[in-house]
Amino acid sequence: MPEIENYDVYNDRMRRSMWDKAFFMDKVPGTELIIDYGCADGSLIRFLQSLFPSMHFIGFDIDPEMVAAASRQRTGNMWFFSDPEEMLRRIRELGIERRRIAVNFSSVLHEIFHYDCDRGMITRLIGEIAPRYLVVRDMMYHSEDDGARVPAAAEQLRRVLPPRQVADFERCWGPLEVRRNLAHLILKYKYVENWERECRENYFSYTMDDLRALLDPEGAFEPLLLNRCILPWCRYDAENMLGIGMGSEFTTHFSLILSRRNADGIITMNQEM
Repeated sequence: MPEIENYDVYNDRMRRSMWDKAFFMDKVPGTELIIDYGCADGSLIRFLQSLFPSMHFIGFDIDPEMVAAASRQRTGNMWFFSDPEEMLRRIRELGIERRRIAVNFSSVLHEIFHYDCDRGMITRLIGEIAPRYLVVRDMMYHSEDDGARVPAAAEQLRRVLPPRQVADFERCWGPLEVRRNLAHLILKYKYVENWERECRENYFSYTMDDLRALLDPEGAFEPLLLNRCILPWCRYDAENMLGIGMGSEFTTHFSLILSRRNADGIITMNQEM
């Protein structure tokens, strides 16, 4: 995985829209432990703890530098790990019932798929933790016409962005006239401090089928919530900074909550065969 050139800028970007990232907190009743997979510097956990001080939080990230930064600001019922076995030991020590655990993946899975990280470790950890809830908030392009072309919007973007930035992007992802590519660039064009890394990172690196195969290969969960959208800040930025309306024929982000089937051994109202 390419190095992050500027950690301060990277983490500042990740800290934005915390309320949106906390969308699930009123939708996972009974939860006592939140595990944030890909926690970076722990900003989301600190935000959640400020709202729910009696809850327990564990952050995991494969980057030891991120975990060190998070640990320096650790207070109360929060812990941070880069070693999965140490994390599992801490979970066992807490003794919290599995049905009261949620695992959160916020803006991290597109990186895991793009950089071909150890996805088997994620599946294994979910199997060992056996949480009640799995929560995902990330980027994913969704459209009925994946190859739709928008030449007028592409021409506008070429007028307002630096030619070198456009050229870099098109070398990686192809012509801006393809709407998927145009949306992709709009999501990342501001990140000039880490541009070499961001330009090459695929924000739309997986499908919903890929996601289910990773998180729930045995079909132990069922969807509790699925929302697709273009984030409001992205629409506003595109209109006011770039002069481009995002329209309504595609989405760039999604929020998903999966709930374990019959986690409490209750009788289901699903139709009997």
